Amino acid sequence: MTLLFIGLLALSWTGLSLAVLAIVLRRIGTARQAAWRAFGIGLVVNTISAWYAAPGEPIAAVILIVLCHLLLLPALLLAARREEMR
Repeated sequence: MTLLFIGLLALSWTGLSLAVLAIVLRRIGTARQAAWRAFGIGLVVNTISAWYAAPGEPIAAVILIVLCHLLLLPALLLAARREEMR
């Protein structure tokens, strides 16, 4: 149960951070570019943070972060495509 809670928390935090970062980056380029930049920046920063935050099992923390980012990438790109179509 705790592992499920940690996974859902990581997924929701990743989704929130990617969405906010994409909104901020939207001002510098297209929506698709903002989505990819948000994905890249979020992946790098969160992976480094997870590596140092989990001294006992850094590999598991990094896998969780990468998995969360990969699960949210299609939704982020779909939102970018919808925004570009408007």
